[in-house]
Amino acid sequence: MMKVAVLCNDRLGVPALRNLLENKLVVAIGTSDRESETTVLLKQIAVMNSVPFQIFNKQNLEVDLKTWLAAHNPDIVLVKTFPWRISVSLLKVPKYGFVNFHYAPLPQFRGKNPLFWMIRNRVSEGGVAVHRMDENLDTGDVLLSKSVAIYPDSSFGMLVSQLAFAGAELTMPLLQGLEADTLKPVKQDSSQSNWYDRPKPDDLFISWKTMNSWEVRALAKACNPWQKGAAVKFKGWTFGLTDVSLSFAQVSKETEPGTIVALDESNGMLVACSDGKAVKAEVVYCEEGYFPGHKMSQFGLRKGYILDYN
Repeated sequence: MMKVAVLCNDRLGVPALRNLLENKLVVAIGTSDRESETTVLLKQIAVMNSVPFQIFNKQNLEVDLKTWLAAHNPDIVLVKTFPWRISVSLLKVPKYGFVNFHYAPLPQFRGKNPLFWMIRNRVSEGGVAVHRMDENLDTGDVLLSKSVAIYPDSSFGMLVSQLAFAGAELTMPLLQGLEADTLKPVKQDSSQSNWYDRPKPDDLFISWKTMNSWEVRALAKACNPWQKGAAVKFKGWTFGLTDVSLSFAQVSKETEPGTIVALDESNGMLVACSDGKAVKAEVVYCEEGYFPGHKMSQFGLRKGYILDYN
């Protein structure tokens, strides 16, 4: 029976981890010291299953990881999101090395946060690429992959759930294929690669003057739930459009993008975009909570007001 150690830093890896635990394969679980709800969840899972749990920090990663590998002697380390580079010398310690689950197609979508950009740029297909880890990030030979459709109404959170279960589906076939030596590694074509880093703060704001209705909708989806929606500015106040739909309301050519063209209970909150169409703010987030768009009138917004550009 293969002994598996798991490094996980995101709920993307949790369904696969639970599956491995059910099959009594996990000898150790590790995560980073970046405190989050995932950290708490992983610790609970480890305790419930009597599996050693360790939190690593970047400064002592190499020393602590070396000790961790020696203590648990895994045949393989499955990496299901982890924030730091691991030295080549350690990658070679387990019999089958370290294998990373990258939750986007490779080599087209390398990087720390391709999911945001895939939804933001309205890519129609995502997936999971399982690859050997080497000295560079997201460059090792691909062992298995699975495609996942990204629908126009998919939010970041919805896509994460799809990918989490797709990754779980690939986990046991990976282990079985490695043991039977039936997998056929595929080298990545770096000429086809693109790198997608974490978005900068300005990337999260709606630029009404330049973004069309489809782009505004896509940005809202890409920011839901992790940023609580696409950010909007108005006279120094920032709130988020958490969910947005396309509107068939008529918008005159003279209407400036960013103008609130409707704000009432029957029409909702409609905002003009750069393509002469409007979007409907289905759900809005502000410090006071989540509200349907038309409720923004209670916060001082009015029909005809122009939302700021970023």
